Amino acid sequence: MLIKIVFLPNMVNQNKNLLFNKLNDFIKKYYQNQLIRGGIYVGSISIIFFLLFTIIEYFTAFGVGGRTILFWTYILVNFVVFITLIVIPTLKLFEIGNTLNYKEAAKIIGDHFSEVDDQLLNILELSEISKQDTALINASINQKTKRVSSINFKNAIDFSLNKKHLKWILIPLSIILFFFISGQDHILTESSARIIKHNTFFEPKSPFNYIILNNSLNCIQFEDFLLKVKVKGKQIPDDIYIKLGENSFKMTSTLNNCFEYKFTRIHSDLDFKFYGGGYLSKRYRVKALLQPKIVDLKINISHPKHTNKKGETINNNGDITVSEGSRVDWKIKIENTDKSFFKLGEKLVAKTESSQLNVNHQIYNSSKYSIIISNPNDLIDTASYFIKVIKDEFPEINLTQSYDTSNNRYVFNGFIEDDYLVEKLEFICNYSSGDSTINSVKELNIERKNIEQFYYTINFNNLNLEPGKEVKYFFRVWDNDGVNGSKYTSSQTYTHKEISIEELIDKKDLKNKKIKNSINKSISLSENIQEKITDLNKTILEKKKLGWEEKEKVKEIINNHKKLQKKIKKTQKNNSENIKSQKKLNSEILKKQKQLENLINNVLDEEMKRLLKEMEEIINKADKEKMKDLLEKIKEKNIDLEKELERDLEIFKQLEFEQKTEETLKKIEKVKQEQEELKKETEQKETKIKELLKKQESINNKMEDINQSLSELRKKNERLENKRQLPETKKTEDDIKMNMQNSQNALEKGMKKKSAKSQKKAIDEIKKLEKQLQQMQNSSSEDAPIEDMETLRKILENLITLSFDQEDLMLQVKNTPRNSSEFIKIAQKQNKLSDDSKIIEDSLFALSKRVVSIESTINKEITSIKYNTENATKELESRSIKKATKRQQFVMTSINNLALLLSEILEQMQKQLEMPSSKCNKSRNCNKPNPNCNKPSMTELKKAQKRLNEKLKKGKKGREGKQGKKTGESKSKELLDLAKSQNQIRKQLMEMRNESGKNGEKGKIDKILEEMEKNERDIVNNQITQETINRQKQILSRLLETNISDREQDEDDEREANEWNYDANKPNKEFLDYQKQKEAQEELLKTTPLQLNPFYKKKVQNYFKILIND
Repeated sequence: MLIKIVFLPNMVNQNKNLLFNKLNDFIKKYYQNQLIRGGIYVGSISIIFFLLFTIIEYFTAFGVGGRTILFWTYILVNFVVFITLIVIPTLKLFEIGNTLNYKEAAKIIGDHFSEVDDQLLNILELSEISKQDTALINASINQKTKRVSSINFKNAIDFSLNKKHLKWILIPLSIILFFFISGQDHILTESSARIIKHNTFFEPKSPFNYIILNNSLNCIQFEDFLLKVKVKGKQIPDDIYIKLGENSFKMTSTLNNCFEYKFTRIHSDLDFKFYGGGYLSKRYRVKALLQPKIVDLKINISHPKHTNKKGETINNNGDITVSEGSRVDWKIKIENTDKSFFKLGEKLVAKTESSQLNVNHQIYNSSKYSIIISNPNDLIDTASYFIKVIKDEFPEINLTQSYDTSNNRYVFNGFIEDDYLVEKLEFICNYSSGDSTINSVKELNIERKNIEQFYYTINFNNLNLEPGKEVKYFFRVWDNDGVNGSKYTSSQTYTHKEISIEELIDKKDLKNKKIKNSINKSISLSENIQEKITDLNKTILEKKKLGWEEKEKVKEIINNHKKLQKKIKKTQKNNSENIKSQKKLNSEILKKQKQLENLINNVLDEEMKRLLKEMEEIINKADKEKMKDLLEKIKEKNIDLEKELERDLEIFKQLEFEQKTEETLKKIEKVKQEQEELKKETEQKETKIKELLKKQESINNKMEDINQSLSELRKKNERLENKRQLPETKKTEDDIKMNMQNSQNALEKGMKKKSAKSQKKAIDEIKKLEKQLQQMQNSSSEDAPIEDMETLRKILENLITLSFDQEDLMLQVKNTPRNSSEFIKIAQKQNKLSDDSKIIEDSLFALSKRVVSIESTINKEITSIKYNTENATKELESRSIKKATKRQQFVMTSINNLALLLSEILEQMQKQLEMPSSKCNKSRNCNKPNPNCNKPSMTELKKAQKRLNEKLKKGKKGREGKQGKKTGESKSKELLDLAKSQNQIRKQLMEMRNESGKNGEKGKIDKILEEMEKNERDIVNNQITQETINRQKQILSRLLETNISDREQDEDDEREANEWNYDANKPNKEFLDYQKQKEAQEELLKTTPLQLNPFYKKKVQNYFKILIND
């Protein structure tokens, strides 16, 4: 066979572009890494030079010239380093200047990745040659690109390697930290300050310092000022002089190296210096300060409108009384000031630098206020006053509460009033829902008077409170305060409490018992009906006609079925109500209970009702054959019904067991917490023994309840078909009981330490008991699904094997003459298949009792398989080929349907176990639409449709030429693959259609979807004709014409299809073999319904997956 290979230029260009993009990303990261390393070096160099220059300056004390050299050297070094290590890499990062080229980058990458080596460099060199666009070069580029495409080039650069350079910045920083910790920071701070002020001359320091003991050198004008100074240092002079201008005055010596000098009547600022020991100090100044003062104070008060008070004016009196919310205007004249401040309480309200201070403020609370004035000489004067505020009154509320038992509601009657006006009335209730707290506020209708009567009712059942939870509620009345906004007064808080978890559990257990009894009675009634149908069938076979007695038996069967239906409906209702009431329990198995509810609700189907109605209609017609046929169908349906009831009962028991386990664990957790809290209280000396004893007795009682729960749990486990591995907890229970009793006895004797030890042992045993139950629970929840999934997978494998065996046997029946002796072997084979189906039926029914997600349809399908395989055996034994083939086709249909259903359940179970973190598990080169991945574009859909068209062409030509050499199994897989591909394309197109806003586009897409649906039907039923091929071409043509808003303009490169050359006039051996395989394949596909319902269309891909895996 000659295969022509075509390498698409666009594909090569795409790969090259992807490669260059990855190289660009690498180059970018390369310079980013240089920037990081450069930043570290710049920081380290600047700190090192800082340390070096400051230490040199400290020990050498350079003059102006030396410090100038150090300063500019530091600036220059840092500038050069910054340009070299930061600016230049930044420019290269933005591709300014000479940057790293692709070959240099490829060399670095090749050195880092041994698997790349020089392949990347070869690709770049071939890319330069590929301008000639030769197919061989393009192929080589494409091949090498694919080899390196999976490697992330950026990984050749590791930012974390820069950590080793951090030592160059950490070491000098540590040195700086050492200077500060050791108290020698002046070495760095003083010398660095001198370098920064390099143009300033610094005098040599004297061996002693002058410490001014005065708080400040400020003096009020025309007052005396006593200067006090202390001399401190290594060498203290004997005399200290005050130098005023050219005059010097000796200071008076006091104790501890202190000196004083008194300046008299200072009228202006006075400059002076200290002189002693040959050293002259810096210049000091005594300031003569002017005293600031308030000349005039005027206050205007504007009361709020709702007070109906007139405005007031107060002169030269700062203390005032105002209504809350009054606006007060201060006008203050001042002298000898440059700054004035107005503070209300601790808050600064206004300030000015002029001689007039104006303040306007609204007053809400009683408070002090201060007028603070100062001048440039830092002389401050403060005048303090008080504002008294008359507050508005709060509203009042008085009410009474009563309970209406007939309507389950609370009734309230009350009065509300305020000094001015009631603005609004609210009803507020607080309660918890899950982990959140809900605060509900409802405003009630009132007439808004100053005094008013009101009524209100409420039913708290509408809040759906959790068991044992409380709702606290009260009323809140608001006034019409126009200043602060409405104020409110709340009534007393009332409490409503829901019934507890324990009460709910008791009710639930009672209902569960009734439901189990009801299901048991339904099963018994169903068995009774089954026996009556069997007896009636025997009677009909023995008699030629139906008599009165037989008709009465038929009526009895019908009536019993109606009773059964009525009982089942009642069970359904009770179960639904029970599940609804259990919502407040917050059980983790609520989801399973919902699934069980669906199973119970689907026990009765319309088919049984139709059969009973049809039987009622023919009772008087005495049609024996019709009656016999109806009885057989009802019997089959009744078997399904009985199985479903048995299954529902078993699942109900399992869920009841799981729920009881969950409830017991919660009780154990609660007892454990209470015992731990009691132990802490016991260890505290101040706790009274009576209180401890009372709590220990309560815990002991709760532990007795847990023991009863565990005993009940064991009984429930014994009633299960698939019993759980309950741990042996009797000894642990006894130990807990003994330790708790010891704790109680010790408390009765006042021995708290001994009691605490017993409590510790009890806690350890409780934890042990809790762990045992949790391990059992976790083992059931973790191991059981895996085992069930493995069982389901084996059943599915056996089912598929049964499908192919039945298919082969059907072909053998068609090709075997009626009088052939082979029919005996065929009947034996069919009988073996019947036995195999029974094994599958038993296994699946047993599994369905454990897995609640298995739908009732499953057991119905397996019953149909069993029923038809048995009848097919009978027909083959009597050599009724047409009837036998019909039964075999029914078997195939049921097997296919069952396989689809089981594959769906298996997929669901796998998803629950795997729970992938990513939303899409598909590879990047997957071209098939997938709703979990990013939605494909129209171009991708067109490509997928084009590939599907070519596959259909090859498949059709294969059936006409030499490609017919395929088994029935492989042919089924091929057809299901094509059907799955078409189905996925149609789904994605449907999503695009729903997102399209243009009605015209939707109409075009609807036509395409119709054509795709027809083609799916042709593929599934192996009816791929020239009409199917033409329809596919029309679909592709319409896809090309469709204009959706997000449509891409890329045009697909055409691919040449290699077809088989076949001459119809010269059939060969391969073609004859293919014809035989084709006939067998058509028989298999005939078992599939022509009109697949949406459920099976959706699941056909899952069935295909199972077939491929096997």
